[in-house]
Amino acid sequence: MTARRSRLLLTAALSGGLFWMAGCEAPEETDDGAASSQETRSAIVTGAFEFAGRAESLLFLPNADAPWTGLLAASLAGGGFDIFNVDGQVLISAGGPQLRGLAGVPDFALRGETFPMLFGVDDLGMLRSFVVVRETREVIELPLETEASLSSAAGVCLYDQGIGYVELALLGEDSSAQLVRIRDAGGDGLTLEPREGRALPFPARSCAAANDDLLVAGPTAGLSRVSPSGEQSAFAAGLSVADVAYTELLGRPVALVASSQTGLVSVYDARTLELITDVQFEDGFSAPAFVRPTALAVTEDNYGGMAFSSGILATYDAADSRIKLVAREVLSRTVVNPDDA
Repeated sequence: MTARRSRLLLTAALSGGLFWMAGCEAPEETDDGAASSQETRSAIVTGAFEFAGRAESLLFLPNADAPWTGLLAASLAGGGFDIFNVDGQVLISAGGPQLRGLAGVPDFALRGETFPMLFGVDDLGMLRSFVVVRETREVIELPLETEASLSSAAGVCLYDQGIGYVELALLGEDSSAQLVRIRDAGGDGLTLEPREGRALPFPARSCAAANDDLLVAGPTAGLSRVSPSGEQSAFAAGLSVADVAYTELLGRPVALVASSQTGLVSVYDARTLELITDVQFEDGFSAPAFVRPTALAVTEDNYGGMAFSSGILATYDAADSRIKLVAREVLSRTVVNPDDA
C-alpha cells in the first residue's frame, strides 16, 4: 500500500462521522420529520494531486474486475487527455483536440474485446470518439460513420448503455438535444445512428442522464429536468452552472453542481431540483479545501480500498490546479440525514 493510499484511508476513516455544520443549534424539523436542509454543511477532502495543466472535463472509467486499477480521465484546456489512477499517477498522456464536455464508458464492445471509450465535442461542434488502450498506454481516435447530417453540438453526456452500444445526448447550439447511438458494426470506424430529438427550455452546455430524463444546465440559464417528450418537470433558476452530475446518495437521487464563485458543491433533489444543501469541503490530510472547483465528476463504482469502495466525487480546482477527491460515502453522510436513509 502506498503512502498516498494510506493517507486516503485515514482521511476517510476520520471523516466518516462528519455530517453537517449549522452553527450551534440543531436543524429545524420539517413537516415530515426530516431535518431542514438549507444549512451549509462541511466535510473534508479525502485526497488530492497536482495537475500539470487545466482540466476542462473529468470522467471516471472504473474496472469492475480489478477496482484498484480504475481510471480517471481529464480532457485538457489546450487539447488532449491525461489519464490517472486514483493515486494521481499519470498512466497515459495523449494529444488530441480540445473538447467541450466528456462522456464515456469503461467497457465498450469493440472487435470482440472491451475497451474504455471517450467521446467529446470539438471546437467545430463535431462529435469525436477515442479508444483507451491500457496495454500500450495510448488514446486512439476512431472515426464515426453516419449518413445523417448532424447539427453543430455544444456539449455531450452519456445517456444510456446497452449490449453492444452506447447512447449519447448531444446538446445543440440552440434549445435542443439529439440522442445518438454508437456501436461497432465491423466497419472502418464506429457506426453513429441518430435517435430521437428533444426540445430543451434553453440552450444547454452540460447535461447528465437521470433515468429517461435529462438534467441540463447552462452558464446563466439555470438547471432543468426535461422528460423524453420535452416537458420541463423541474427547474432551478438563478444558477451559474458549468458542470452537472447525477448520482444517488443512500437511495436519494441528487444533482451535483460545483460553484467556482463560492467554492461550494450544491446538492439538489434530482426529482424536484429543490436545494438540499450546500457543502463546503475543507482541508484534509495533504488535501487542500475546495476553492474554485470547475470540472466535476462522480462515480458509484468501487475504486478499491476502504476509502473508495462505494465511489468517488472528483473536481478540478482552478485555484491551485489540483484534482481533488472525496469518498462518495463521505458525501452521502454529509448530505443525507441518517433518519432519512
